[in-house]
Amino acid sequence: MGNAGRITIPPALRGYGVTRLLQWRWVRGVPVVGLALSCAAGLANGADLAPAPPPPPPFVAPAPPPPQPVPGLYDPYRIEVRLGGFLHGVGGNEKGTYDLNPEIVFARLPLYQGQWWNVFVPRPHVGVLANLEGRTSAVYAGALWSFPLPYRTFFELFVDGAVHDGYRQFAPLGRTGLGCPALFHVGGSLGYAITEHWTAMLTFDHLSNGHVIFGINCAGNVGPTPNPGFNNYGAKVGYAF
Repeated sequence: MGNAGRITIPPALRGYGVTRLLQWRWVRGVPVVGLALSCAAGLANGADLAPAPPPPPPFVAPAPPPPQPVPGLYDPYRIEVRLGGFLHGVGGNEKGTYDLNPEIVFARLPLYQGQWWNVFVPRPHVGVLANLEGRTSAVYAGALWSFPLPYRTFFELFVDGAVHDGYRQFAPLGRTGLGCPALFHVGGSLGYAITEHWTAMLTFDHLSNGHVIFGINCAGNVGPTPNPGFNNYGAKVGYAF
């Protein structure tokens, strides 16, 4: 009984530096070795019951933020409603009359944002040139390019297609024969941002069938289609949302 809980090292092992006896000690009647084994078994069972951690979500690169307007520059990433007035057909048969010009200009298309060349991305727009004295009126739609400049100024170019309610040929006195039912509508504006929302601009506006530049000849005409067209000069105000 005096040797209970003690292990004697065989003499053959003492030559390897093992010179003491190993002894179990009791803690409140439970061997230390048994207590350690019980704790290890509990941890193993707990590890078996714990759910496996979910896999990390796949990495998705964030989209580049839209470019922010520089203070003092015109912002082309907004929708604008514009209203203008024009001298109609300056230098032509319908001169001396006036056009009313309501127009909607949409935000620049969301392409190549964050790149320097996105300034060449167009803005869709649609508008009406309504003659106030019963002469030729037209509806147009196409692409407009806005180029912000320093000191709240900006420059614009537009290229559109248009349809009109005027004469194609054999126009009476005071009217213009345009040759084609569909026309080109091109021009440009120089503008100024009065406030964050309000803008004002001077605009040159040209309507023609493109015969001189593109050689277009409308069907049904005996000879080459005449290309008188309209040169309109005016001003607009706009409100940006």
